Amino acid sequence: MSRLRRAARRHDEGVTLPELIVTMMLLAIVTTLVMTFVIAMSRTFTRDREQSDSANVGSVGMNEVSRVIRSATELRTTAGGSTAEPAIIEAGPNTLTLYSYIDSGTATVKPMKVQFLIDGQRRLVEKRWVATNTSSPWSFGSTASSTRTVARSIPTTAGALFTYLDKNSVVLPFSSGLLSATNRQNVAAVDVRLTVQSDLTQRADPVELRSTVGIPNLGKTRVRP
Repeated sequence: MSRLRRAARRHDEGVTLPELIVTMMLLAIVTTLVMTFVIAMSRTFTRDREQSDSANVGSVGMNEVSRVIRSATELRTTAGGSTAEPAIIEAGPNTLTLYSYIDSGTATVKPMKVQFLIDGQRRLVEKRWVATNTSSPWSFGSTASSTRTVARSIPTTAGALFTYLDKNSVVLPFSSGLLSATNRQNVAAVDVRLTVQSDLTQRADPVELRSTVGIPNLGKTRVRP
């Protein structure tokens, strides 16, 4: 009976302190490894999602800008004018104003004056002026008919949004930040480079989309390099 009681007491003693410490250390190591893996996966997923969002925003903006530029056309804006006004009214690195037929599917086809610019909040904004009359020569109001944002979160480190090319694919230089009247008439294509950074933490890299958009309505056959 004495031996049985001693055996029962040894059975009730449980784990020793060293065994408990070792067990806790192993659990801490396993927990740390699991948490590190979960955090890494979460960051990767977040970064991929932010890059996908940037790509989607950039794609929508690029499609809209390309559509308007591709439909640009010269217009007669004064009665009795012997020559048409250039399709491009103002052209700079981050601003572009032009005449364009972009709603040709409507019953009454009228041109629009359209301006793209990057505002102080780093948004790509589109402004439109609808023609105030129904036939040539066309006239436009002094106030934009509509304003909307076509792309957001353009980083301050982004390069020029617009670069202008002549029919020989030569880059046209700016004068005081804008194209001169002569160079505006020589534009045959616009190289658009749109950079978007949707991740405010900047852990994800910005997404840059680039497209060279021709202007077929001007009748200038561009020589590609």
